[in-house]
Amino acid sequence: MSMIIWPHRIHPMLGSIVAQPVMMNACDRTDSASTPSSPEPRTTDHGPRTASATRTYRIIMAGGGTGGHLYPGLAVADALRTQLGESLQLVWAATPRQVDQRLLSQFGNAYIQQPVQPLIKDIKKIWSFWKGWRQSCSFWKSQFAQRPVDAVVALGGYAAGPAAYIASKSRIPVILLNPDALPGLANRLLLRRANLVVTQWALGAEYQEAVTGRTLPLGCPIRPDLLDRTREQGATALGIDPQIRTLVVTGASLGAKTINDAMLKLLEDAEFRSCFENRPQTEGSASLTVQNSEFRIQNSNWQILHLAGLDQAAAVNAAYARWPNIRVKVVDYCDDMASVWAVADLAIGRAGASTCAELTACGVPSILMPYPFHKDLHQKANAMELVRAGAAVIVDDAKDANANGLAVKKPLETLLYDDAARQRMAEAARVCGKPDAAANIAKEILSLIDRKTR
Repeated sequence: MSMIIWPHRIHPMLGSIVAQPVMMNACDRTDSASTPSSPEPRTTDHGPRTASATRTYRIIMAGGGTGGHLYPGLAVADALRTQLGESLQLVWAATPRQVDQRLLSQFGNAYIQQPVQPLIKDIKKIWSFWKGWRQSCSFWKSQFAQRPVDAVVALGGYAAGPAAYIASKSRIPVILLNPDALPGLANRLLLRRANLVVTQWALGAEYQEAVTGRTLPLGCPIRPDLLDRTREQGATALGIDPQIRTLVVTGASLGAKTINDAMLKLLEDAEFRSCFENRPQTEGSASLTVQNSEFRIQNSNWQILHLAGLDQAAAVNAAYARWPNIRVKVVDYCDDMASVWAVADLAIGRAGASTCAELTACGVPSILMPYPFHKDLHQKANAMELVRAGAAVIVDDAKDANANGLAVKKPLETLLYDDAARQRMAEAARVCGKPDAAANIAKEILSLIDRKTR
């Protein structure tokens, strides 16, 4: 089977593939998002384990294909590294997709591009799926036999399947991250094979019945640095004004055309657009003091931070050019979500598990437009968790710019001008946020490994 390791070094766990492997562990990483001026990560009570110096922990992080699977895994990997230091050795069982290459190469961990493919109900593609599945499973069976590992952390999705499946048959502990309210197909198949299932919300009874191990609602892992940015620092990093309220429009890591189109359609209304446009200031303009801030924000003035997606940013930028006075910053892709959420006073976006976790941990009120193309509509189930908590408003994506624009307009106009409503939603979001999820999950992973090795 053809495999690619990124960077072009061989991980010690793959020593059976070549004669002289180069030793590498999770501390051998570079993070291009880090700068000397960045604040120190938020401290928790999950410090380094003094006992870890006596052994090496070898862990497979299995999953990929989307940022929604990889970002939680990266957060857990960082938490494991914090607790184990140089005693940790990681390998990523992922895919050849561009998002995997961008995120995993940035963090410098060993990266295996598995040939496994999504299961598509198309008879013409069944053979290619089966071939990729068998090749990937054979690879992990061989590797586990030659170089045992301590655990497999399944991040969800089809790429998590082979390593987690073979691990369960080999009596290697499997930890399944299931941050969505409704488990996807791959996760449903892995529920009965996992020693520990970690959820963001309680599993429905029909799914809990399939679980043979423990279930813990520890949350969806997020990077701890998301909480360490001030509004001023975030605004400086993004090149926007910290003294003006910010509406964040985002379609997650890939962007969302229907959300982009809905926002642009809304802005064709001159009256609605006026709160985002530069205009002469008059004496006595209303203002408010933002809690825990040392600056004042003009009450009726907003700016837009639009995360449009790599493929759509040029078109979105061109559309905004029709309104030369509008205050907007269009970004194609942003790894610095700490800055984004630090400046966000309101957000419009999808309802992926990571997005929901970040919104709640950072206390950002939101209007959620769940992805409408999934058969199980799991993002709608995620969004409803925030709606029930009072942290969000949901608008169904009608897949049409005119319909979406009309549907979003009323709740958006209300929240743009109702400071008290936004504040209540922000407080509700913080109540259900679980910012320490990554550290708590890492602690449970190591506890499970220690129990198995006694």
